[in-house]
Amino acid sequence: MKRLVTLFLAILVGVSLFPLHALAVDFIINETDIDAYLLEDGNVKVTEFHTYEFDGKFNGITRSLIPKKGTSITDFAASENGTSLEVERDDDTYKVFRSGKNETVTIELSYLIQDGVEVYEDMAQFYWPFFDTSNESDYENFTVTIHPPKMTTDVIAYGLDEAYKTENIDSDGTVVFKMGLVDSGKNGDIRVAYDNALFSAAPMHDGTIRDEMIREEQKLADKEAAFLARQETLRDLAPYVTTVFGLYLLLLLVYGGRKEEMAKREAEHQYHKVSLVPKEMMSMPATILYFRNQVAEHGDMLTAAMMDLVRKGNIEQRENDTFYLVHENTDLEHETLIMDLLFKKIGENRIFSFDQLEKYTKKTTNQETFYKALVEYKQLLKEEIKSHRLLNKHIKPRWITGLISLLLLSLIILFGVHELYMWLVFNLIVLGGLLLFVLVFQTRTVKGQLISLQWQQFKEDFNDLQSSSWYTLPKDDKERALIFSAGLKDKKLQEKNKYFIESNAVGQPDSTANLLALLTLSSTANTSFSSATRTVAQSVNSSSSSGTGVGGGGGGSGAF
Repeated sequence: MKRLVTLFLAILVGVSLFPLHALAVDFIINETDIDAYLLEDGNVKVTEFHTYEFDGKFNGITRSLIPKKGTSITDFAASENGTSLEVERDDDTYKVFRSGKNETVTIELSYLIQDGVEVYEDMAQFYWPFFDTSNESDYENFTVTIHPPKMTTDVIAYGLDEAYKTENIDSDGTVVFKMGLVDSGKNGDIRVAYDNALFSAAPMHDGTIRDEMIREEQKLADKEAAFLARQETLRDLAPYVTTVFGLYLLLLLVYGGRKEEMAKREAEHQYHKVSLVPKEMMSMPATILYFRNQVAEHGDMLTAAMMDLVRKGNIEQRENDTFYLVHENTDLEHETLIMDLLFKKIGENRIFSFDQLEKYTKKTTNQETFYKALVEYKQLLKEEIKSHRLLNKHIKPRWITGLISLLLLSLIILFGVHELYMWLVFNLIVLGGLLLFVLVFQTRTVKGQLISLQWQQFKEDFNDLQSSSWYTLPKDDKERALIFSAGLKDKKLQEKNKYFIESNAVGQPDSTANLLALLTLSSTANTSFSSATRTVAQSVNSSSSSGTGVGGGGGGSGAF
């Protein structure tokens, strides 16, 4: 489970950085065996065997060796099956050249750690990081073996982080750290101490280390015991925590469903059908945006806005597909914005045409201004919707749930720290549900349900409407029905409107003149506005070394 969580996070990071690593070599380090031979003079002779499995072309491998303070790395060499390989050094990174394709290779590295053994008055220690957090590659199976100069039984050995509790002391004093899988970005210092008499040729430091190492080893054991105790406590609590928060999420779902249902029933109780086309409670563009759950393309909303202004008499269509601004009388800010945009910024002398729109939006200097106007227009529509209180945002329950989510988040962090990954995943799912409630939960008020119900009923009834019934509708109702159909981009409604208007125009052309103009405008405007908004949107969017191991040492592996 830990590997899966790490892999998931690695995938997320990897995807975000894909362009930087698109040409990286694909490889796995299947096996790493390191033998460190402690010499009597305090130096350490190291031999490493790294088995790489490559997928695709490769040029070689890399090994980073960051020496601890007071030590140095010398005599670095590389070979394969006894054949020497070219090595190039760049600071603390060694590049070993061995090219190929789709191969599994084992490279032998050897080097000397000068003054790697620290000799004190009672013992001598080899305290070393063969890798640290700067390592960018996973080791699938990592083993380190420490060999004393001579056979001995006076040994203290332990590892830290990834090396903790991986040591095994043989009868001759050899210490083997079998770490197994070591993920990238980890520390794993090893610390081994022998009788100082084994290092008679090495310089001696003042002081002793035996008691300190025994205390540190005990401290690590106590720390692990405390960790395991906390882990066990959290494991016992986890089912109850998950159940409690899961039930709370379920209650929220029930609460939301009941609130929605109660408002819907009250709306149905208040609903009395007087006319086929609902009474106008909001402007037609705001009604359309609300009915579409406040998600609509700019072109659709501009089409509905212009048609509605023609209906209200603010705009008049004239010859050659031009439009004249008759008057600017309105109480709605979004209508003022549209008239200003179309007839003053795009058009001139109170005249607007779609040819002017095309020329205006093709100029780069105008595109950002036009796009900002579109965004502001939709925001003003949302403010009109908000002013009618059609949505209940349930502020108090959402705030309470937000605070409860913080509590759950702290518990999830504890589950992760204590490696309870199954419970971490379960509670992450619950947390996701709670956060969705906090961020987006809202229900329709009775008025909101009523408007939605009325226009939904209109959609159903209009599809079954007969010509004789349509003929008796008031002129304003016919126009609003056409505007609603155009704003919704409902093909059935649009075709039905077109059929009624064109059929009626044959016998009574004068009475349907404005409807015919609106019908033509619904098609022409949508095509022109959609093209302009896409052009503008595309244009606007397009412009938009020290180691961390002990003593400052460390290292890692890679390939190129």
